[in-house]
Amino acid sequence: MPAGIEGPELLKYLILRTAVAKWPPSIALFSVSRRENVRVPTIDPIAQGSNLLKKRIEINHAYSSTDFDAWLLERLAVESGEHVLDVGCGTGAQSIPIAGLVGPSGSVSSLDISAASIATLQSKIPAGSHVQAVASDMADLARVIADTFTTKQYSLAHSSYALYYCDQHLHVLDVMRGALKAGGRCAIFTTNRPHGLVDLAARFSEIPPEVEGPLRFGPTVLKPYFEKNFVHYDVHYFHNVVTVPSTDILIEFYRQTTYYDASTEEKIRAVVDDEVKRSGNYQYEKNGYLIIGFVEA
Repeated sequence: MPAGIEGPELLKYLILRTAVAKWPPSIALFSVSRRENVRVPTIDPIAQGSNLLKKRIEINHAYSSTDFDAWLLERLAVESGEHVLDVGCGTGAQSIPIAGLVGPSGSVSSLDISAASIATLQSKIPAGSHVQAVASDMADLARVIADTFTTKQYSLAHSSYALYYCDQHLHVLDVMRGALKAGGRCAIFTTNRPHGLVDLAARFSEIPPEVEGPLRFGPTVLKPYFEKNFVHYDVHYFHNVVTVPSTDILIEFYRQTTYYDASTEEKIRAVVDDEVKRSGNYQYEKNGYLIIGFVEA
């Protein structure tokens, strides 16, 4: 185990190590000691994870049937003058357009564990907007709000594709809810079944718990929490079909996932090849779950 990694960062390291152990040598992230079977990171695992996520997002944008960003913003219904908290903001896929919607009278407070992602976000902040971006683990959100963010209370606290990676997600939800103004709302988006590529991979290898968990996170974790802690809530189901025109593109995407297994790649390639030859593409569902809870006005 490398020195200096503990707490939430340790969980993320273990998740990445589990996935990367299955990668072929050409894309290995870890150096391996055969004698002790110990993998030591040769580069920053969080930064590498961000790079993999960026590639997956690029492929998803190119071949998805539904524009996720537009779908999400429509349901968040952000208005001018709002103050928004964006937890697990990445490079600003939501923070930047939200900054445009809230305008100069509003603000966006963004947090992500990746310093590189925060630097990218900061380079995209529109002139005249009020966006404050901080690199920190979301488990430390309460401290960041208290000590760093200029804005302390929000009309919207939001997190997409991020909360389930934190082992203290219920604590983070408590902090997000506690930072809401009267009448404010908390919106969390997560992956949801069916997920066709995960199901395809599951035919040939075991899917890690850190992949299966997020697919159940909405109905099994978020819904009970929102039922207990909000005056009312709404659930929105994101339906999306990914249409990939070639086997090579799908395999490229599969290699970026945390459930990639090199030993099953050729079997998956054969299945996709057959479908591409038959219909000219390979389609699979990639869906999501958005829950929005409201506090008392």
